[in-house]
Amino acid sequence: MFYWIPTDKLQKFEQALKDIAEVYPGCFFAGDMLVAMGKNLTFLTDPRFMESFSSTAINDHEKSLAWRLHVLAWAADHAAHVPGDFVECGVLRGLSSAVLCKYLDFAKLSKTFYLYDTFAGLPEETSTEEERKLWNPGYTDDPSKLLAEVRKTFAEYPNVKVVPGIVPASFEQESPRAISYLHIDMNSARAEILALEHLFDRVSPGGLIVFDDFGWVCNRDQTRAELKFMRERNHAILELPTGQGLVLKR
Repeated sequence: MFYWIPTDKLQKFEQALKDIAEVYPGCFFAGDMLVAMGKNLTFLTDPRFMESFSSTAINDHEKSLAWRLHVLAWAADHAAHVPGDFVECGVLRGLSSAVLCKYLDFAKLSKTFYLYDTFAGLPEETSTEEERKLWNPGYTDDPSKLLAEVRKTFAEYPNVKVVPGIVPASFEQESPRAISYLHIDMNSARAEILALEHLFDRVSPGGLIVFDDFGWVCNRDQTRAELKFMRERNHAILELPTGQGLVLKR
C-alpha cells in the first residue's frame, strides 16, 4: 500500500482497511490512493503483466502502482497494433516504460520508444514555482547520474531512445512523425499542454493518450488545461479511478 496520510490518522486508516479486507476477502485492492472492493482484479492474475511489473518495481511506492501500470500495459498492448511509435513525456527513473518494454518484448517490435525528460526536475521555463516545490524533490541532485541510470535500464532495447532536455525544445533532437502511444506525466500544466500542442496531431487514429495526473486533486491545473485542450479538438478524457486520464484519438 502507499498513501499520503497524516501520521495522526494513519493508525485509524490502516484499521479501516483491515476491516474492509475482512468483508471482501480476495477481491479487495488498496494502494496508490485507491481503495476498491468487490472487484475481480484480473490483472493481478495475468502472468505476463505480473512478471513484467514484479521484476521492475523495487520499493513500496512502486509496488503500490500495479493498477496504474496495468492501465499503461493495456494501452500499450492496444497501441502496438496501431501505426506509429511510442512516446513518454516525463520519465524520471523509467519505471512505467521499463514495465512496458518487458511486457511487450519491445525490442522485437518495429516501433521506436521515445523517452523525454530533463532528468533534473521541472524547469523554470515551463512550470510554476508551486509545481517545482511539489515535484522536484523526487529528482536526484545529480541529473547526469539519473540519465546514466535510465540509459542503462533501456540498454538492451535498441529501439528505445532516451532524449534529455526541456519539452518541447527537446523534440527537435529526435521525435516521431506518427504516434500510437503517448504517455504524459510532467506534473506541470504548461509543460503538458506544450507537449500536446506539438504531438497531438501526430497521434494516429486509434492511438491512445494517457495522462498520469489527470484525476489527482493536487494537479487540478493540469486537469482544467487538458479538458480545455481536448474539448477544443472534440475529444473527451475518460477519468479513471487510478488518477489517470485516457483519450482514444479519432
